[in-house]
Amino acid sequence: MITRSRQVALALTALLTAGAACQARDHEPPKRPAPAPSAADTGVFTLVASGDVLPHDTIIERARFDAGGTGHDFGPMLAGARPVVSRADLALCHMETVYGAPGDYSGYPLFKSPPEVAKALAATGYDGCSTASNHSVDDGADGIRRTLDALDRAGVRHAGTARTEAES
Repeated sequence: MITRSRQVALALTALLTAGAACQARDHEPPKRPAPAPSAADTGVFTLVASGDVLPHDTIIERARFDAGGTGHDFGPMLAGARPVVSRADLALCHMETVYGAPGDYSGYPLFKSPPEVAKALAATGYDGCSTASNHSVDDGADGIRRTLDALDRAGVRHAGTARTEAES
C-alpha cells in the first residue's frame, strides 16, 4: 500500500513533468530583428554601498596617532577603499555612531566618534550615509545634531535621523 505522502509526491512529479512537456516547443524566430539599443540604453550606473562605519576605541586611537596626536585622521584607514568608492556614481555608507563633543570620544557601549570621520568619508568619495541605528541616541539630541552638522560641513548627504521634527 502506498502512503498518502508518497501519493502526493508522485502526483506532484507527474504534474510538473506534464507542465514542463507543455512548455517544450519550437518558437519561430522573430520576423524582424530587435532594434539595437540606443546610446542611452547602454549606460552604466555604479553603486557602492558599504556597511557600518563604527569606530571603536582602538580605531579612534589609531586615527589620533595618524593625525600626529592632534585631532584625528581616518583617511589612512579608508585609503584602500578610495579607488573603488570614488569612482562610483553613487557611494553610500551607514554612519552607525554619532559624533561626540570635542575630546569626548568613546567606543562600546556608548559610541561617540570624532567628527573628522565625516571629512574622511567625503575624501574617500562617499556621497551619503544613512544615520539611523541603535546608536543614534548614544549622546542624545546633541550627538545627532553634531553628527548631521559635521556631515553637512563635509558635503556628505544623510538620511535617517534629524535635528528637528520639521527636518525629519
